[in-house]
Amino acid sequence: MWRQKMYKPECEMNIPKDPVTRVILWSAFRSCSTAFERSVRSLDGIKVIHEIFSNAAMYGEDRSVSIRHAARYHINDPLPGFRFTEVKSTLEDDFPGYRGVFLKDMAIYLVATGKMDYVPDGYRHAFLIRNPIKSIPSLYRCLSTQNFDGLPEIIPTEGGFREMLELYRYLRDVKGQTAMIIDADDDLLRDPAATMKKFCDFAGFEFKESMIYWELGRPKEWTSPDAWYSTVLNTVGFIRNPETQSSSQDEDISLYPTYVQEAIQDAQPYYEKLYNLRTTR
Repeated sequence: MWRQKMYKPECEMNIPKDPVTRVILWSAFRSCSTAFERSVRSLDGIKVIHEIFSNAAMYGEDRSVSIRHAARYHINDPLPGFRFTEVKSTLEDDFPGYRGVFLKDMAIYLVATGKMDYVPDGYRHAFLIRNPIKSIPSLYRCLSTQNFDGLPEIIPTEGGFREMLELYRYLRDVKGQTAMIIDADDDLLRDPAATMKKFCDFAGFEFKESMIYWELGRPKEWTSPDAWYSTVLNTVGFIRNPETQSSSQDEDISLYPTYVQEAIQDAQPYYEKLYNLRTTR
């Protein structure tokens, strides 16, 4: 395993050099992050890891009691191998045969659990944001199709946007790293080729057209119900589906239950701060 004392900063970023290029994409719910992951999966030689911190927070032996919506998983025995210390060690380990590592995860599961100290060394960081006026109603619609043991509501303080901003500031102010910020609608879906090329330049990956158009299929790591993946499972590339066609300003949030409106209002100022910091415009 490589050691921190061997690291040398790269130009304009305090990022350690490593034979294996490593990057984490942080997001909130319903922000096109699964499609983004599916795009990266089309690249050869890249080890893709799906929501390992999320699994630690929900299923691991030191799983969180601070995230209310994760409590529904605590009726089951914890899964071994998913302590936060083990996750960090796994991510920092060698990956023989791979030239890159990509992790997609939710910032809330690292930040709300008080585990930011477990951010792995050697990684670049990117954030995928999406206007809560779109992402939170999408989460509401997704949850409404499932049975979550009496906990289907969206908790305003658990939208995940506050945690993304907190993690961004932690990486910038404590770790001295410059993160890439991408907006799902204004960057990724508006011009997927240009956006993924910029991401690959940032991540140190080689962009290929296969990142824009891919084959149908469900990776074995995607173990959540189909409702979470319905769009990406039924498409072969980035699309603007009916949910993303209208302008955010056209959304009438009064049509949604009060707790959905409160979640949108709680998340909006954090989203706007991140949007103003985005690096893809």
